[in-house]
Amino acid sequence: MMKNIAIVVKPHAEEVADITIQICDYLKSEGKNVLLEERTASVLGYSDFTSHTEIKNSADLLIVLGGDGTLISSNRIISGANIPILGVNLGRLGFLTETKAEEALDTVKKVLSGNYKFDNRMKLISDIFYDEEKVFSTEVLNDIVINKGALARIIDIEVYIDNQYVNTYRADGLIISTPTGSTAYTLAAGGPIVYPTLNSIILTPICPHSLTHRPIVIHDDSEIKIRIMNDDEKVFITYDGQIGRKMSLKEEIFIYKSPQPVKLIVSQKRNYFALLKEKLGWGST
Repeated sequence: MMKNIAIVVKPHAEEVADITIQICDYLKSEGKNVLLEERTASVLGYSDFTSHTEIKNSADLLIVLGGDGTLISSNRIISGANIPILGVNLGRLGFLTETKAEEALDTVKKVLSGNYKFDNRMKLISDIFYDEEKVFSTEVLNDIVINKGALARIIDIEVYIDNQYVNTYRADGLIISTPTGSTAYTLAAGGPIVYPTLNSIILTPICPHSLTHRPIVIHDDSEIKIRIMNDDEKVFITYDGQIGRKMSLKEEIFIYKSPQPVKLIVSQKRNYFALLKEKLGWGST
């Protein structure tokens, strides 16, 4: 039973304050406890808010009003917890968000009545080691991107899969993506669209020096090890386009499937291919 409902609104999205307040009022009328994180409370003009720790420990449902980026960042609040997410799209594409702002209240009512299903989306964990000591770790829902600095030359990226050497990519960078992320940066770099619940990981080189360096799709049980072979170039790694750090020659990156997927709430009638046609403009003239 969903008793404690957390709500996160995209920063500075005052235009949806009214619909968010309507959702809050409805939830309270149904006897639900509404948990507003700090920035959301500020957008709504409320002084009371709930800490991220309390949301993670007590929420039964997380409602996110924003675009895919807001949903991805909000997922970090509940990382490791088995809390379903309902996304309300305020952005442009909205591959992850389930409903539009004007339909949000009706969708919330359907969810509370049990008219929904879960779409489990794989996440990736990235651990970075320096001299065999872990110095950084995080999770991603979309992708991990290794790329060169603005003025750097082509970089050499050495890749191993399950301890077997695969290739040294000479390229502007490399994208390691989940199926969910296959419609993000990977798609722009020439990678394949992968059905979001397939058990797979996609490796896509960015502007490779050789035309034979093509995207690879591997099983999600695989572990990927990556080494940067250039000491004189600036190389950066970014996570879901929101977290970044500079890499050094002696660091090794290990990437593998997270044991805890993201639980997205979707309509019983959700059609992924209809979504692709809508978002990518397939069939339009």
